[in-house]
Amino acid sequence: MKEIFLKLLRGFEYNSVSEWACSMFPSAKYSSTSLLVSVSIVGAGVEKVFGIDDLAMAAFLLIMIVELVSGITASSIKKEKFSSSRLSRFGFKFFYYLVLISVPFLLASHYRNHDQTVTAVIYEWVQTFLIMQIFFENMISILENIAVIDGKDKTHIIQKIRAKLNSLI
Repeated sequence: MKEIFLKLLRGFEYNSVSEWACSMFPSAKYSSTSLLVSVSIVGAGVEKVFGIDDLAMAAFLLIMIVELVSGITASSIKKEKFSSSRLSRFGFKFFYYLVLISVPFLLASHYRNHDQTVTAVIYEWVQTFLIMQIFFENMISILENIAVIDGKDKTHIIQKIRAKLNSLI
């Protein structure tokens, strides 16, 4: 059986099973297969736990990273020392946001599975509202950090945006 498989592989110009495996799984050449499998497993679970797809989770992680980096940069510009307690606060906020996103989704899933559609829809709306609110809160924090990085008052960009919105209304 092995010889038949090897003959088949040679017909496709593969000289060995490992050459064929590297063609099928190119990440193996870079010893990244286990990392990519881990990401795939986590990615598959993201939607089941948080109710958002991989792209939305990636955007959430990106926004959190931008907030962290901009916050650290703004702190260094203000000559504030880096502290583990402030980093822990960020970690707690990140965890808290994930809980806020997942709990309404899990409740909506529970009620939908029990044919309680109205309650499920309410929890889906709550989840959407919380995701949007978390996005806005993080954007405000990032804009405050950018203002400080630019050497302006923390509220500079936010006040300009509010003035522009008020002029449109």
